[in-house]
Amino acid sequence: MPLLMRAQGSRALLERTITVSFTQEPLDMALRKIAREGGFTFSYNSALVNSNRLITMSFTATPVREILDKIFQGTIQYKARNKYIILTKAATSSSSSDARFYTGYVVDETTGQRLKNVSVYDPVSLNSTITDSYGYFEIKIDKPSPNLILAVNKANYTDTLVAVTDKNGLMKIPIHIDKEKMRILADSVKGKLKRFWETKIMQSINTANVSDTLYRKQQFSLVPFVGTNHKLSASVVNDYSYNIFGGVAKGVNKFELGGIFNIDRGDVKGWQLAGALNAVGGRVKGVQMAGLINAVKDSVAGVQFAGLINADNNSSGKFSAAGLFNYTHRQSYGWHLAGLGNMTIGEQKGPHLAGLFNFSTHDAGPAQVAGLLNFTGGKMNGAQLAGLLNFAARDAKGAQVAGLLNVAGSTLEGAQVSGLLNYATRVKGTQVGLINISDTIHGVPVGLFSFVLKGYHKIEFSADEIFYTNVAFRTGVHQFYNIFTAGAKPNTFKGEETTWTFGYGVGTAPRLNRWLSLNVDLTSNQVLKGNTIEGVNMINKVFVGVEMEPIRKVALVVGVTLNGYVTDTKYSNYPELFTDYTPNIFYDHTYNNGMNMKMWLGGKIGLRFL
Repeated sequence: MPLLMRAQGSRALLERTITVSFTQEPLDMALRKIAREGGFTFSYNSALVNSNRLITMSFTATPVREILDKIFQGTIQYKARNKYIILTKAATSSSSSDARFYTGYVVDETTGQRLKNVSVYDPVSLNSTITDSYGYFEIKIDKPSPNLILAVNKANYTDTLVAVTDKNGLMKIPIHIDKEKMRILADSVKGKLKRFWETKIMQSINTANVSDTLYRKQQFSLVPFVGTNHKLSASVVNDYSYNIFGGVAKGVNKFELGGIFNIDRGDVKGWQLAGALNAVGGRVKGVQMAGLINAVKDSVAGVQFAGLINADNNSSGKFSAAGLFNYTHRQSYGWHLAGLGNMTIGEQKGPHLAGLFNFSTHDAGPAQVAGLLNFTGGKMNGAQLAGLLNFAARDAKGAQVAGLLNVAGSTLEGAQVSGLLNYATRVKGTQVGLINISDTIHGVPVGLFSFVLKGYHKIEFSADEIFYTNVAFRTGVHQFYNIFTAGAKPNTFKGEETTWTFGYGVGTAPRLNRWLSLNVDLTSNQVLKGNTIEGVNMINKVFVGVEMEPIRKVALVVGVTLNGYVTDTKYSNYPELFTDYTPNIFYDHTYNNGMNMKMWLGGKIGLRFL
């Protein structure tokens, strides 16, 4: 059965892409399915189609033209007219001197995109054609030679030659971008933009000729070079500058106002206000406010407010606030607030707060606060708070708090708190998360699973008064570790009759000396019969004992347990727990919610390895 896919009604019929498959289906039925999926009708003489021919093929998002070419293998010609695709018998040639048609697609080798306006021609006969908007071409060669070569050319792509034979069928010709041509084009565009900026915006002819700096108390302009400073405005430093639409000056000492934009080739001091854009080629010392963008080529000593973007090429000032983005190329000082993100290609030396992300390629501090992620390519000195991810490539000194993941590539001094995973190579402090991973830690990791490469991990085999075969894995540090346990009654090993247990716990093992440690564990295990959990059937234990390690990596553990056995009295099909030994139950009580608690004292002995 065909897989349904809506055809693109606006595309040429033969270029519509459909998804369809056939399994031993007659040819005429296959054509009906293609027509139904493509939203058109085939028109052909029934004598052309061998209805007894069975088709087994599959096509995914494939143009109708390619599907027909695969089915008919060049024996049928097809043309589109209105809502019909007309099938006719392909013309045959009796000699190599007859004219022939060659068809195919030209595609971008990297992206697979079909390319329009590509020249395809025969260098010998000079017969040529151009690909249509779907990258398809059809070229007629009057007298094709046995060694026919087609040339394929397109601007900014490498010239390509393709050897063609009668067996090619519908061709697919890949061509690739000519990187050298694109580099030359990019350099040309860059050069034109630079000359336009320098000659039309930042300078006039007079500016190029006049090297002296001129000073005026104030100026008024309508647009650049149309104002009281005339064509010398780009060479004048003004105390006060007023631009109705926009203006160009060499600098401002006190105040500048632009209805749309202000452009200054040199330094700006005081206040600079623009409806859309402030662009400064030197330094800014004061207050810069723009409805859209503030762009400074050098440094800022002051504050910036922009509706969209603040961009400083050297260093930023005491306070930068942008509705979208703050960008600093070398060093960012002071507070940075952005609706989207703060980016520093250098060192961050002030608090950064952003709706999505904070990014610094070097050291950062004292704070990065983001709704999504914080990243520093160097050291983090301070706090990183993110809704998703905090990353410090080197040391992190302070706190990393994230909803999902914290990473410190080297030493963490402080705390990592996350909803899922904390990672640091060396930790001097604590990790709190679902999963904590480190190489070494001077502190305590707290979580469901903590793994310290040079920490505390033990595999334990033990027996107690109820279950004689138990295994447990302890991981973490001596001060606090996680316990994963399982056990069984060997005499019940009968498939669905097996009585076994699994559980989780935490513990501590403070060292008393080199070979002796105290153990205090809290564990909770569910008891099952077979693989079904139908009721609460839990043994909760407090274990107090000692771990003796006379031989390195092999230890004997022994101690006493306080057991609390909790069951739901509304369920009665529990496996028998006390089959070989019945402990002295000193507490047996059923609570108002139907839960029963039995308590007794027991013991445990075992061996630990690693």
